[in-house]
Amino acid sequence: MKSLIIKKEKTEKNKLIKLTNALTKRKIKYDILDYSGVDEFYGEIHKDSYKNTYDLLISYGGDGTILKSARVARKLNIPILGVNVGTLGFLTSIHDISRLDNYIDKILHKDYYVDKRFMLEVKVYRDMKKVFMSYAVNETTITPISYRKMGRYYLHIGNTKSIFNEYRSDGLIIASPTGSTAHSLSAGGPIVEPTVNCFIVTAVCPHAFNQRSIIISDDKKIYVTIVNENQVIDVDGRIDMDLYKGDIVEVSKLKKPILYITFDEHDYLSNVKNKIKNM
Repeated sequence: MKSLIIKKEKTEKNKLIKLTNALTKRKIKYDILDYSGVDEFYGEIHKDSYKNTYDLLISYGGDGTILKSARVARKLNIPILGVNVGTLGFLTSIHDISRLDNYIDKILHKDYYVDKRFMLEVKVYRDMKKVFMSYAVNETTITPISYRKMGRYYLHIGNTKSIFNEYRSDGLIIASPTGSTAHSLSAGGPIVEPTVNCFIVTAVCPHAFNQRSIIISDDKKIYVTIVNENQVIDVDGRIDMDLYKGDIVEVSKLKKPILYITFDEHDYLSNVKNKIKNM
């Protein structure tokens, strides 16, 4: 068995040693990659030489580390194990690193579950041509470049040509269930269990009080038409691009999911409850 460890930049040495010792003790080989090197590595793993190299990806940090690691795990078609050595850790399965040995044993004995969590595929069309494409674990957010001016957006759902809703707001968030506890939650969106098949659309500080979050089945595509100039699209807080009047943002479910390791004692809702209580 061989693992790829992606660690956050300033992981304390003693915390990393806990992990490497647990792996070495069980004769599990590993490579370590810093957070800053993930994008370059992602470009490299398209080569055939990386096929079947790793059996497991261990994301060793917080939620930000998982957001970057998930693309790599999905591309390598291996499960991802999130270990929280960061702050909140909404997305991680292991929160007590003193029990790492126990968890590694569970993995060796296949005593775990694999949740299939989908990612968002985000595209931007300008004058009928695709000018941008990216993937998101949590969400894509459309906002005005300057908060001094409100954004205006038309929302279309599925193949219908009619406008489902018009938003005048400080932005629009389209989130996956996994991302329901991230930016969408901060904007007043609902908490959704990660295995629910849906999108969450949440307006940021909407002009109209009745513009609440909408839950949409993930078998539909979502289209957002940019009505006014000087907007920007952001994907998982990592990638952004300027948007212009008339641009169309398309969000859909990426077919190939993330394979996310969880354990018996990992109760998602209890974890969320405890995290929110301590925020």
